Amino acid sequence: MAAKIVSIINLKGGVGKSTLAMILGEFLVFRYGRKILLIDMDAQGNLSYCMVPSSEIQTQERNRRTIYHLIRAAMDGTTVDINQFVTHPPFIVSNIARSAAMNYPGAIDMIVSIPAVAELDEYLLELWEKKQPMPTGLRTSLAQALELARDRYDYILIDCPPGLSLFSSASLMASDYYISPIIPEPLSLTGVDLVQRRARELSERFGHRLQFKGVVLNIVKHYRNTHQRIADEIYSVYQSRYEPFQFWLPDNERLRRVGEFDPDLPGTWAGGMGAKFATLTEKYSLSYRLTNPAAGLLNRRDVEGPNYRLEDRICNLVEEFQQRCQ
Repeated sequence: MAAKIVSIINLKGGVGKSTLAMILGEFLVFRYGRKILLIDMDAQGNLSYCMVPSSEIQTQERNRRTIYHLIRAAMDGTTVDINQFVTHPPFIVSNIARSAAMNYPGAIDMIVSIPAVAELDEYLLELWEKKQPMPTGLRTSLAQALELARDRYDYILIDCPPGLSLFSSASLMASDYYISPIIPEPLSLTGVDLVQRRARELSERFGHRLQFKGVVLNIVKHYRNTHQRIADEIYSVYQSRYEPFQFWLPDNERLRRVGEFDPDLPGTWAGGMGAKFATLTEKYSLSYRLTNPAAGLLNRRDVEGPNYRLEDRICNLVEEFQQRCQ
């Protein structure tokens, strides 16, 4: 079966796109045995540096095998072989030991990003200023490249940059579906509205079939009045507009730490990449249970009870993701 390509996108920064991409990727591989390709389209490279040691990112950069080099090759009119840009074993992707997936056929590969991606918009602007021919087919370059990879994976997850740019448009044009992590705050929803508008424009202009699969409430502080109020609106008044996932992710120190993990520092949490987490549970589980709110539409007590395990909540979210994106 051909891979489903899913963009994880919100034009608002700081909503946890990279962390959500990492969570989905690792749970799909190490819990459900899927074959996953992660693509980091963001010049900040947050996902790349959480998943791959910087020394190996530098090796990929020297070998011209990053998303920057893929897009630049497309700009130069070069035929792109996607397999040349994939970081896979013996390169390290994920700080969970691969032995944790021994009972599953899963695999996790990645195309890493580097800061030079930010220079590509300037390069296009210089061409325009010099009245030189603009590269053609840039919006569809990633889609064309990924056709060669579809048969190798179950899901291809694209971590998109914030803002409306060539890279967000190329990601959407390559995708079958897109989902948007949000914090239940007004600016997060504005970012989703802009993405939905851009997706409609691309679909109408190019005839690309792209489906919105909903918002994932993330970094939720259910005890804050603003988060409670906006979450209630999303799950009621705006449910048809935003199609929220039933299971949301809390603001939790463990999730913040996995999203900020530095694989190059020995002796830090998890001992650096040289001392990987032995299992998915070791990375994501807590020694205590979290509390479901007693009232409001964030309440999941009918499914999970008054208290829930973080790992179980993530599993529920990932199962819901697979149901929606199949």
